[in-house]
Parts: sequence; C-alpha cells; structure tokens
Amino acid sequence: MNKEDLIQELSKHLFDKKQARTAVEKTLEIITVALKNGDKVVLSNFGTFKTKESRPIHLKNPKTGADIAVPQKTRVRFKASENIIK
Repeated sequence: MNKEDLIQELSKHLFDKKQARTAVEKTLEIITVALKNGDKVVLSNFGTFKTKESRPIHLKNPKTGADIAVPQKTRVRFKASENIIK
C-alpha cells in the first residue's frame, strides 16, 4: 500500500477524496515535524517512530584501499507494536 492507496481507502470513510488527501498529508507532516524536533511519535496499537544518531564510521574501499569517512547521521527508526499483525 502506498500513499495514494491509503488516501483512496480513507476516502471511503470520509466525505470525499480531497478530505482524505488532506488528512493523510497533514498527518505525515505532523509526524515529520515532530521527528525533526527530536520527539518520539507513539501511535497506540501501531508502533513508535523515533530518531537515532548513528555514529561516524571509517570504511575502506576494497578496490583502491582508500579510506572513506561516513559522518554521523540522524536516522528514523520504527518499532512496530506487538498488536499490529494479530
């Protein structure tokens, strides 16, 4: 299921597709802003979104032997609720 499928399915429960699109886009926008602010987003019986800082690492290119520095990066993690697929 992609974003359009979600909008289509939600439009069956709302008045029209335009309302469904607005609801989905606003929900995703709110989650995105919360994660950018470093907040954890918990959706009961669905799962938890949170950010985590990866540590910087150094790798070697196997062909040239050159060192490659991979900087620290903020990543989004999702942990599904135990109830999600019961």
